[in-house]
Amino acid sequence: MNLTCHQCQTKLTIPDEKIPRDKVLTIKCPKCGGKVQVPAMKSLNPSVEQTQNPSRVPFENRQNALVCINGEDVKKKVVSTIQHLGLNVQTAINAKNALNKMEYHVYHLVIIDAAFDQNTGMQGIMDRMNSMDMSLRRRICLVLINTRFNTNDNMAALHSSVNSVIHQDDIPHLEAFLSKTLAEHKNFYTVYNDSLKLAGKV
Repeated sequence: MNLTCHQCQTKLTIPDEKIPRDKVLTIKCPKCGGKVQVPAMKSLNPSVEQTQNPSRVPFENRQNALVCINGEDVKKKVVSTIQHLGLNVQTAINAKNALNKMEYHVYHLVIIDAAFDQNTGMQGIMDRMNSMDMSLRRRICLVLINTRFNTNDNMAALHSSVNSVIHQDDIPHLEAFLSKTLAEHKNFYTVYNDSLKLAGKV
């Protein structure tokens, strides 16, 4: 799991096997000595059992993911990781193919490489995402793989109109990154939707 110290912004990596399943862990930042809370593994993802044992998830109940990556090595690693998390995975060969798939399928996770389909790739998909009905767009966690921004750079994610960014060098840690990102996305919009209901707007 990747964490950031709120006091000094130092990025920390905690092996998943060291994280308690049912209780919050507090560790000391090795740089500033500040306290950093590590959420319980169970709270990271409501479907943590499914994540650890994806074969237990009925195929028809799995969420869908779309992978838009050109490089075969990176694509293979990303697809394998997402499948291990228990999602159905589809890949797109170019932007036109990706946009066509998005017309007929609902994806809960879309991962796009900044270098995908140099003609219309990134921009074409972003235009489609930005034109979606917001109730649908909120259901999609959009992740950008890039070589410019650090992993979990929230300002870069905001500027790029994506939910989260991961640096290409951090692909070996993709599973922990996606587990955290998907859980945060789900939790945020659960609270958001509950607030709308309380306000009588849905």
